Amino acid sequence: MPSVEKHEIGQVLMLALQDFQRRLDRDLEKAGFPGIPQRHRALFMHLDSHGASRSVELAEAAGIRPQSMMKIVHELEGLGLICRRTDPEDSRAKLIEFTGEGQRLIEQLTQSTERVWAQYAGLLGEKKLGQLMNSLNAMLMLSQQERAGQ
Repeated sequence: MPSVEKHEIGQVLMLALQDFQRRLDRDLEKAGFPGIPQRHRALFMHLDSHGASRSVELAEAAGIRPQSMMKIVHELEGLGLICRRTDPEDSRAKLIEFTGEGQRLIEQLTQSTERVWAQYAGLLGEKKLGQLMNSLNAMLMLSQQERAGQ
């Protein structure tokens, strides 16, 4: 196996993400769901983990401008995957949450992700894949702590 140079870390991580997304989209398509466009992934990643949220909170979590998040919200609302409802704590604000169809897509995403995991485990072995995930999660946690301390 060829060694990877330190300066290639960004390229390797981005190529791995592209490979994962291709595999996931292929599996989603087989299950009758369209793939998730790149611009929509920020909402999907953060809304599911935070539950009903305001668009400003989602934008902050995704690291994008609130206007960009609102565009994503409008697009996904038009597709029937999310809806907005009045925030019970502030009637001027809206909370965003998945619709039933959005929840079905999330459930399929979970199943598709498990199948992609199995593909990678077949390539690397379950133990190495688990170690890789643990290392990446540790790196992300340290990075978050570093950002919080700034």
